[in-house]
Amino acid sequence: MKNGFDGMTKGFEQFSSFGKGGFEAYVQAATVFAKTFERVNGEMFNFSKQQMEDGVAAFKAVSGAKSIHEAWELQTDFAKSALDAYVAQATKLNDLWLDAAKQAAEPFTSRFAEMTEKMQEFKAPTARAAE
Repeated sequence: MKNGFDGMTKGFEQFSSFGKGGFEAYVQAATVFAKTFERVNGEMFNFSKQQMEDGVAAFKAVSGAKSIHEAWELQTDFAKSALDAYVAQATKLNDLWLDAAKQAAEPFTSRFAEMTEKMQEFKAPTARAAE
């Protein structure tokens, strides 16, 4: 019975210290998301700046067109390239967020695996003590 009690005490001590690691995992995940927010903001700023420059250039080109047909073609080309740029940017941002989610989940995944292992260690002595 003493061995069972000692095993349970040791298990409870391990679980209480386990909370500290959970907090560290949370901090790691929060850091990943903070860095991702910074990167996404930078990407969006650069993208918006480029789109504004491209829009001004397209407006100048359309304004200088010699015919309505030429203006229509310039505007159509601009619209296609703008749509392609938006799709590429959305894909890039999606990839950034997916990567961040994977990185942020990693500390919790390893904590869960560690918790499972500790539960198995805790379970074995208590099961023998109960016999």
